[in-house]
Order: sequence, then structure tokens, then C-alpha cells
Amino acid sequence: MTTPERCSIEACEKPVESSLMGEAFCREHFISAAYARLDQYEGMRNGSPLSLFDAEAAHHFVRECTRRADEMEHNAKDLDNLDRAKLLHILLSASDLGRRLRRSPRRTLSIAVRLSSDRIGGTWEEDSETVLLSKHGASVRCNHPAKPGETLHLLRFDTGQKAEACVAWRQQLSKDDIRIGMEFVGVENFWGLDWDAV
Repeated sequence: MTTPERCSIEACEKPVESSLMGEAFCREHFISAAYARLDQYEGMRNGSPLSLFDAEAAHHFVRECTRRADEMEHNAKDLDNLDRAKLLHILLSASDLGRRLRRSPRRTLSIAVRLSSDRIGGTWEEDSETVLLSKHGASVRCNHPAKPGETLHLLRFDTGQKAEACVAWRQQLSKDDIRIGMEFVGVENFWGLDWDAV
């Protein structure tokens, strides 16, 4: 007989109902964690404009938070009216935040690239492709354990151009589909696109 997984909050004995940003939560702590992160991004957004690093991390959070809150709202048993109202409010707040975060247009385009890391004790190279481009970066398929904050080297096979980029987020969509969001460091218009026309 297996022991049910417990909430990752210390001293909480309630069973896990969902996860958020890599942590497993019971319903109560999922709701509080979602509200705390929404407040954090709202506070950052109301100050100076978000860097792409922060904006992409926020977009990643919004996508995951809305998906998990929707799953819980539809599938949770014994959901009372107060928790249902909180989950619906989280869905609305996250969706609203997502609409207001976009820093530049996005374009779906597959460009062959090579990613590489020269981190001490963890060097690697991977031939991959872009999924989504922005003026300031891209989302790219990546099977290596690139972590947010890590700097990677990017090579375009079609032009031979090179750039450094900082990992903003990492998301595993399925066993064979892992993506990272990257923000260029000191590079203007690496993709050579007319962003006003996108």
C-alpha cells in the first residue's frame, strides 16, 4: 500500500491536489501560493516595466496557474462555494495579468539552432529548433536541464549568427516536449524580422 503524497508546505498533512511552479500543494496551499505569486507579479508590473526574463517567467506562471486552477475547479470533489469562488477569481486574475504582460509581438517560426552551455561541471550542446520568436528572445525545445537564470550560447544554422541568452523559464509539456524561454543578452533584432509588421 502506497502512502498518499503530502503537501510540500512544512507541517501540512493534507493530500496533494495540484502543483504549481514545481511544488505540490493541497487545495488550501495551492490557492494561497497562486494568490501570492499573482500579487508578486502585479507588484512588479506596477513598478518599472518587467524585463523579458521576468515577463516570460510570469507568462509561464500564468499558463500553468490557469490550467491547474481550471482543473481543480472542474475536478475537485467536496469543493465548497468559497474555494470555488477563489479558484474562479484566480483564473480571472491570471488571465487578466497575462493579457497585460506582453512586451513585444510573438511569431511562430521554426529556426534550426544549436544551444550550448559552458557551465563548469555541466557543459553540453544540443541541436534544436525555435518554437516561438519575440524581439527579445525565443522559446526553444531543449532536452538538457537548463535552469532559469543560466546563460546559454545560441547559434543560428541558417545565418551562422551567435548570441548569448539567459534562460527565463523551463516547461515540460510532455515526456518528449521540453521547452525553455530565453532572453538575449546585448543583442538587437537577432531574428532579422520587421517587428512593426508582425
